Amino acid sequence: MRLSERGIKRIPTPADGYTLTWDDELKGLGLRTTANGVKSFIVNYRADGIQRRATLGRFPTLSATAARQHAQELLAKVHLGADPLDERRARRGELTFGQLVDDFTKRQLAIQKRGYETERILRADAIPRFGVNTKAAAVRRRDVIELVEEKATTAPIAANRLLQAMRRLYNWAIEKDLLETNPCVMVKRPAPERSRDRVLSEAEVRIFWEKLPDTTHMSEAVRSALRLILITAQRPGEVIGMRWDELDLKAGWWELPRGRTKAGRAHRVPLTPLAIAELRTRSQGDEWVFPSVKGQPLQVLALSHAVRHNSEYFGIAKWTPHDLRRTAASHIARLGVDRFTLARVLNHSDSEVTGVYDRYSYDSEKRKALMKWDRRLRAIISGEVEGAKVVAIDRN
Repeated sequence: MRLSERGIKRIPTPADGYTLTWDDELKGLGLRTTANGVKSFIVNYRADGIQRRATLGRFPTLSATAARQHAQELLAKVHLGADPLDERRARRGELTFGQLVDDFTKRQLAIQKRGYETERILRADAIPRFGVNTKAAAVRRRDVIELVEEKATTAPIAANRLLQAMRRLYNWAIEKDLLETNPCVMVKRPAPERSRDRVLSEAEVRIFWEKLPDTTHMSEAVRSALRLILITAQRPGEVIGMRWDELDLKAGWWELPRGRTKAGRAHRVPLTPLAIAELRTRSQGDEWVFPSVKGQPLQVLALSHAVRHNSEYFGIAKWTPHDLRRTAASHIARLGVDRFTLARVLNHSDSEVTGVYDRYSYDSEKRKALMKWDRRLRAIISGEVEGAKVVAIDRN
């Protein structure tokens, strides 16, 4: 058969292993279909009497037309006496670790919501260890193990994130045919991770609110962002990335575009009087509501560092910025808001079949829920209510 877009889509997935489908018009061009449904273009050719097979790329990322053109160019080189696979292996051997990180950043991380965090980890921990001129293919499993184990001595969870970043880097390099092996294979996370369930009691919420203005090593932007996480019950990363063009203070709405949410869908957050009052304290001359000194939005790491540096000052059990979101959610549930409505406030994913078809925004229900929390939070910080134990609900 001629390998065309329509014909390729009709090729069945094998029960196990893989099947090869060859193009009738261009000798050597084929399509490999694996049991997990991955379809990749390949080219068979002979160099110095030896049968070779080169992988061009995956369908549909690589179209049938583009694959045919690449195959023709490759076969033309073979006809002139070159061996494309040897050339490719030579290029792989020359790729440095610094170049790999740069390519990964530009071609992959730049288009991802949280890509900047992975880039930060690689540049802060991996590059200083391996150097920019080390050959990327020269990094071995033992090197990765030593890297993450050393990091784990001072920051165990950060070491897990470092391993995750390294694994993503090399998986991407293999996918793009820049490297052949991943040195992170079979490397285990150095630290166990447990789901958090920290919820601040009403008494702790009041202490947090009262002591926050006098904290040290904390900018006013960080203080304001922490208050808004508690007020709105939204994710720290979404709060600190807030832009003025997302806000309508007069109507009382915060419109998060789908590209800015963990759930990958647009989210409309009602702004209560406390939230609006807090936002009015921020300067509207900037693009970002919480800009850093570099003119970019704050990073979650800045919030975490500020909270950790002031941990003893607050005089309560350790907490994180995300715990403020969980605290708000748990208190809202305690106020009688049903879990379905709370999930809409938190913008949690709905895995039920009906969730696929339900496009109602639940704006009214969300506003009622957050207004209940606004009134309760006002009472807490004013000292009108006594502290009470709260049972935490599910995380994230």
